[in-house]
Amino acid sequence: MKQPERQDIAKFDGIISELGRRGIVVLMHRPTRWGYVVDAVIPSIKIVILKMPDLTKQVKVAMSQFRDLINRLESDGYQVMVIPKNSMDEAQVKAFCDRIAAEPALAAA
Repeated sequence: MKQPERQDIAKFDGIISELGRRGIVVLMHRPTRWGYVVDAVIPSIKIVILKMPDLTKQVKVAMSQFRDLINRLESDGYQVMVIPKNSMDEAQVKAFCDRIAAEPALAAA
C-alpha cells in the first residue's frame, strides 16, 4: 500500500472515530439505489461523507461519476461533505467533525 493511501485511511478512520466519540452513529460503505457505494452516511441528519476519488487515472470519468453521485445524493435531500485530499492534523479533523455535529442543532431549529 502506498503512503498516501495509508494517510487517507488514517484520516478517514480519525474522522469516523471522532464522530463516534461524539455519539454520532455513522454507517460505513452503504450502497445507494443508483449502484454507488458511499463511504459513510449519518442517516439521522442526512449527511453523507465521501472521500475524494483517486484522480491519478481517468480524471474525466472519475470526476464525472463523483459529480453524478453528489448530484443524486443532494437531490434526495442529503448534505454531502467531502474529505479533503490534503493531509489533516487532529485540529482539522475535529473542525471537520464540528461542522457535522452542528447539523442536528440546525435541523432542530
